[in-house]
Amino acid sequence: MPQSCIVCDLETTGLNPYRDEIIEIALLQLEEGRVTREMHTLVRPRRKIPVTIRRLTGLDDAALGAAPYLEEILPEAIRFIGPHPLMGHNISFDAGFLQAAHGRTLDNPLFDTRELARILLPGARSYRLSDLCRLLEIEMEGSHRALWDARAAAALYSRLMARAAQMEGKLLLHLAGFLTRAGSPWAEEMGQLAWQSRHSRINDRAPFRPSRVEEEAEPPRDPNIPADPEQLCALLEPGGPLATHLEKYEYRPQQKKMVAAIAGALAEEKYLLLEAGTGTGKSLAYLIPALQRSLKTGQRAVVSTHTINLQEQLWQKDIPMVKKALGWPFRAALVKGRQNYLCLRRWLHSLTVQDWTAREAAFYGRILVWARETATGDKNELNLTRDEQELWLSLCADGEACQGTGCRWFSRECYVTRSRRLAEAANLVVVNHSLLLSDIRAENRVLPAYGCLIIDEAHHLEDAATEQLGLSVSRSGLSRWLNALNRLLGRLSDVPSGENSPAWPALLQQVQEGRQRAGKGVELFFNTLQQLVISHCEKKGEGNAPRYQLRLRPGSKSDLTNDLQGEYSNLRLYIQELLSGLEKINSLLDDWSEEEIWAGHARDLSQVLSTGRKVAGELDCIMKGELDNHVYWVEVERGKENAAVILRAAPVQVNTVLYEHLYKDKKAIIFTSATLSVEESFDHFMERAGLNLLPAGQVMTMQVDSPFSYESQSLLCVVRNLPLPGEGSGAIYSEALAISLLDLAEITGGRMLVLFTSHQMLQETYNRLKPVCEERDILLLGHNLDGSRWNLVEEFRTTTRAILFGASSFWEGVDIPGPALSCVVMVKLPFWSPGVPVIEARLEELARQGKDGFRHFSLPQAIIRFKQGFGRLIRTEQDRGVVVVLDGRLLTKKYGRQFLNSLPLKSHIRGDMHLITRQIARWFNKESRHVSK
Repeated sequence: MPQSCIVCDLETTGLNPYRDEIIEIALLQLEEGRVTREMHTLVRPRRKIPVTIRRLTGLDDAALGAAPYLEEILPEAIRFIGPHPLMGHNISFDAGFLQAAHGRTLDNPLFDTRELARILLPGARSYRLSDLCRLLEIEMEGSHRALWDARAAAALYSRLMARAAQMEGKLLLHLAGFLTRAGSPWAEEMGQLAWQSRHSRINDRAPFRPSRVEEEAEPPRDPNIPADPEQLCALLEPGGPLATHLEKYEYRPQQKKMVAAIAGALAEEKYLLLEAGTGTGKSLAYLIPALQRSLKTGQRAVVSTHTINLQEQLWQKDIPMVKKALGWPFRAALVKGRQNYLCLRRWLHSLTVQDWTAREAAFYGRILVWARETATGDKNELNLTRDEQELWLSLCADGEACQGTGCRWFSRECYVTRSRRLAEAANLVVVNHSLLLSDIRAENRVLPAYGCLIIDEAHHLEDAATEQLGLSVSRSGLSRWLNALNRLLGRLSDVPSGENSPAWPALLQQVQEGRQRAGKGVELFFNTLQQLVISHCEKKGEGNAPRYQLRLRPGSKSDLTNDLQGEYSNLRLYIQELLSGLEKINSLLDDWSEEEIWAGHARDLSQVLSTGRKVAGELDCIMKGELDNHVYWVEVERGKENAAVILRAAPVQVNTVLYEHLYKDKKAIIFTSATLSVEESFDHFMERAGLNLLPAGQVMTMQVDSPFSYESQSLLCVVRNLPLPGEGSGAIYSEALAISLLDLAEITGGRMLVLFTSHQMLQETYNRLKPVCEERDILLLGHNLDGSRWNLVEEFRTTTRAILFGASSFWEGVDIPGPALSCVVMVKLPFWSPGVPVIEARLEELARQGKDGFRHFSLPQAIIRFKQGFGRLIRTEQDRGVVVVLDGRLLTKKYGRQFLNSLPLKSHIRGDMHLITRQIARWFNKESRHVSK
């Protein structure tokens, strides 16, 4: 702990220290953990305070009108700080503003409590100061005011250091080593704590949490479980066990209907397509019959989801709820793909090599703390940045790096082995679509054998299969392989050659030079590819997309791959020469592997070699277009010099693959979602998912309406006087759109989610409205402009008079119940762009089959997405609100009726914007009178 430091917090008008201004300063002197003096002052800015800052801090222009200007108070603040270290939450932000205002560099050491929290609390869901204080039960006077936040940061520092003081000395020594390599000022603090604990807590415990006693090998069975659908349905009745044991349980006839249908389908060994509206409780409706069948037959049930949110809901809420209410003796397991788990062999090896970069060392310090706590090794327990997600790939239990039974940790401690054993002992296994499809790809060697299968969020099945059954080669993936090889060559060079081979040093040097040539070849190839893609996309006017996507047609005369032949030929040659050199080393290591010192190196090199061959083969496959019925494309991240560049290949259609490898061997599968049908027909989903290939009578369908009263809870409005997409200039449309959104925001008081189909249009509209919203005290939040999706939703949820602009990922999975959301606006009908490579290829395939791509694919897909967008509004029986569609095609095109017919709301209002705003105002007034009664 620094003997004396200054805790600093500033409030500012923005994030740029050279453009924005300081409006509040708080400084605390901390000595031996106690605050000995304080300085606090408001600061008068020279420009108006933005609405975002007014909302955040509660400070407005009137409150700051009598405060001193910064130049009047800054000298006193600088004297207060003196030579002491500066501490604070994200202290580099505050130091940056002080330096900019002072006009010179501050040499004071910086201690960031956010960094300390990231190290010591690697699993915290958020590292915002208020969230950390809530997690550690630190009382705050308030938030987003300088003095309150400075005091909270000081308390957080004390609480975190007390937590660190309880850690084992050996762990603290390792942590100090990592932090020293990372250049962190906290390294000395951890080293001092390790020294203080040297007598009591330095021991030889492994740097991970030992495994628990394993479960039994087989899932339990219970003959006393209810045997027929009627008995299962009785469990849900008022006065039944669910109502008796669960607080706030609501009897829903729709849920009972679903339980009966699912139990019947499983008993009759049928496939069931079940569309269940919002609020029907479908998770409980399929868990009960799935568990009942498993306990009766001894066969596992598998539930597959698309999103992490639903997976967590099942695991943390629904499954424990069923167990508590029914008391059935079942076991459940949550199983994820190998890359989600920490590999102990790779992790323990990383502790010994000590050739880490600064960013690796900082990341490994967090893993060190977490590894002593985790029982699962699941990375979802960690809060990782995007950069750390990339670093995780060097530690995860990747299949290509796994030594299987040759690994000392395999039989008991391995997290993947633990997960598989728990799955083998479980009645119910929860997975995601990717893992389910990986099992197909691996010929059913990933998951234990199972009976019934429940596929929730089934409308994502086709896209998940397209993704999982394809190929991808990235710049980062190749670079990661070359870095792993570099480290392995370094370790090999430190070991004397077997049998004193004189050729050994020369061979290592030759391969190292080959690795360097391959590295330069990778950079040249991907840099050239990146420049070609950006140039091509910007010529097409796609410069504002978050990422560029460009279809490749290998073999075509005009294809982009032709412009890369020189770079690719060189890269291919470099990789082949490198692999050839590695094979020579591998041959020598095989000869020497009887000696223990070489056996481990031989296994490591074999894996590196295998990975290199696989990557080289997939890259060649994509560049030559060797796979039939596949689409090829390249993705480039926008806005970064060394951006992510990924080459991809994917099957154009997955229906026959799903039929051959999933459906043929499964007697009963339940497909469920809130959005499976189009105009009450399941034909589109059945065709795309390959269910139409099953024998007639094998597939049953069922629709269960939501219990919500959409006619009374919601109002649907269609605006008819805006320019239609493609009509007039873009400027005219953008102006009309901006005016319409402002008119709606005035009526709704903000509380509005605006769904766009184009990032470019979102950004243009955001830029037009941002200054106007500031003047009108409306907080405008933009997807990819003001933060991540999760952070934007949380800020919107807790802020009055806010508008949230969202693009594709906001059309589903966003759940904002209550008064925070009262209006959903769909700017355009959500047709996929035909320029998206996979979409384009699917449309071409339908054309080859003589089918109308618009009618068979584009329109049904858009209707399903339209239903998802509509579903963002009403999430509970108490919700009230308005859905506004600004796309007049809903009224002018024949297909518009199909969109409207697919909604649970059968009436709507149509008219110009003036009429619509009057009707909305009248509806809200009526609702407010209804609520007040």
